[in-house]
Amino acid sequence: MTKGGEGLGTLRNDGWRLRTRRATVPVALGLAVATGWSAVGSPVLAETGGAWPWSEAPPETVLPAANEVGVTFEGTNVRLPHRPVVVDGTTMVPARALLEGFGYRLEWDEAADSLKAAHPAGQGVSMTFRVGSKEIAVGSDPSVNGITASGTMPLDVAPYIDRGLLWIPLRTAAEASGMIVTWNSFDRLVTVRDPNAELRFSVATRADNGEYGTPDKLRDYIKSKWSADVRFTLIPPDYYNEKVNVMIAAGDPADLMLLGKPYAFHDVLFESVATDLTDLLAGYPRLRALAESGSPSARTIDGRMYGVPRPGDPHAAPFPAIRQDWLQKLDLAVPKTMDELYKALDKFVHADPDADGKHNTIGLTGAITGGGLGDFAWVEQAFTGSPHRFAVKDGKVTDTAVGDGERQALEWLARAYRDGLIDKEFALLSGDQVNDKLDRNRAGLAALTLDEAAKLSVWKEEDVYPQKPAWVPLAELSAGIGAGAIAPWSAEGAGLYIIPRTVASDKAESILKWLDEGLRVTEAGEWGDAGELKPEDLAAIENVFGRQSALPSDETLAPLPEAVQDGYRKAYAAWQNVSYAGRTLPQANAIFATGDYAEMNRKLEELKVKVIVGEASMADWDKAVQEMVASPAYRDMMGKLEKLAAK
Repeated sequence: MTKGGEGLGTLRNDGWRLRTRRATVPVALGLAVATGWSAVGSPVLAETGGAWPWSEAPPETVLPAANEVGVTFEGTNVRLPHRPVVVDGTTMVPARALLEGFGYRLEWDEAADSLKAAHPAGQGVSMTFRVGSKEIAVGSDPSVNGITASGTMPLDVAPYIDRGLLWIPLRTAAEASGMIVTWNSFDRLVTVRDPNAELRFSVATRADNGEYGTPDKLRDYIKSKWSADVRFTLIPPDYYNEKVNVMIAAGDPADLMLLGKPYAFHDVLFESVATDLTDLLAGYPRLRALAESGSPSARTIDGRMYGVPRPGDPHAAPFPAIRQDWLQKLDLAVPKTMDELYKALDKFVHADPDADGKHNTIGLTGAITGGGLGDFAWVEQAFTGSPHRFAVKDGKVTDTAVGDGERQALEWLARAYRDGLIDKEFALLSGDQVNDKLDRNRAGLAALTLDEAAKLSVWKEEDVYPQKPAWVPLAELSAGIGAGAIAPWSAEGAGLYIIPRTVASDKAESILKWLDEGLRVTEAGEWGDAGELKPEDLAAIENVFGRQSALPSDETLAPLPEAVQDGYRKAYAAWQNVSYAGRTLPQANAIFATGDYAEMNRKLEELKVKVIVGEASMADWDKAVQEMVASPAYRDMMGKLEKLAAK
């Protein structure tokens, strides 16, 4: 290998190159990422004797045959100018960027082709690397890594110069400096972490309660009490799944990330993203119990656990809520059947319930988001009796989309759309646009969680709309007289927390410890010990650690009239008597949303919308269903679902 070149790399300042200078960068080894430079200050350039090897490297300098790998540094200020490479099984990195990031002061001996790295004031390890030598001279403070005297350490690959930079073995230099080095063979990723640095990680979760404010006081408390710097990303439910998919595809997932639809990924893809937590969960009985709870969010592959379900009430799902104040103004009873509801919607549209004389109100509004009919899926549930397309009974799978119930639901929706009772723009609306219409008192019926309905019912003096809306859930809604009442149900649970494979195992365990403690504090009701938390902090706690009841808190219900509050409590009590546990197959998403099945089912969902808006007839629907059921792809899909249900 040719010697020479910029052994430590070119030091730049505003575009000009420093020559015959030596850099001094006194950076504390245990510096946490969050705090920036330590008290010793920013990098300082000192005029000293000696010389760096600069840009006289001969053009024939080459890199030894190697495969590239990825590397991430945590708790240090390392910024590598090039990706690491693997030489004969050893990961090599540019020396200057690595060692200065660890806080070393560097000296280059041009005559000996050697680099000495030492900490200021002689603290910690000192190392001397020499080009072409398979050993390094080491000296240190006895308290560091048990090295008590000067000596040498063997290297599997000798340092070399390439691309004008000195390259050294990453693991040897890092571990001698007290760092923890882990290797993820699946992703070919090296993680180097300072064990003395403050734990820092990110959490992404779905803000089911609609609050997205930054929980600064909660962060401060966690930082001071648990020595962890946690960055929360709270994402609205309307586009949560899309956002998570983008984060995964971009290779930028959160360190602890909630999957709203854990079965939307087939096994191979899921295993490539999520860490197998089985062994780590052995030390956390609370988390392991959640993973083994049978929650529809829990996911295992070949008996291995890949996540922790977020605690939640399965009834915390959108469900039709109606304007009680409009019902009272029009002298209508709360609807209990779909026919009664249809008549109420007709009055909402034609009887001017807001008394503005314009007849501009909407009966039912909503958006189609997240697949299927979105905010209108409850209509399917009313007629099919299942909150999920695939229902399970006695180990047998029924596809409700091809049954009479689905046909009745489409007929109801198509008629309502034709009669002007459904928002004409529903197929194009976003969740935010729907919320805007509800805020402006334009609609009388919408699919809402209890929290969303309660918050819409709070009237403020500054509101420009004089009405005081009163949204109440339809507690006893059924397809018709004699049919069973339905209830809100989250067939996919409250979501599954995963730790991406890119997170080092020791850090993953620290994150699990943090999650376990957070759940313990939540269960024990001890967040009051955190001092005076603001509403955004309390909302974040709920979004991150979940909650056991879909009923809004006393604080949320307090501003509502007593009669309206009673409506919420009675509805929630009625729903407790309705359970779909074991009657749905959320795992089906891992099958019918992939490959040829995905295209087949996408066309079916598109046809539903066409039928509703009158672009296709029920005869078109019947023909499409008949052809789909007779297709080999459909029979194959149902066969796989039957096997899944039998497990």
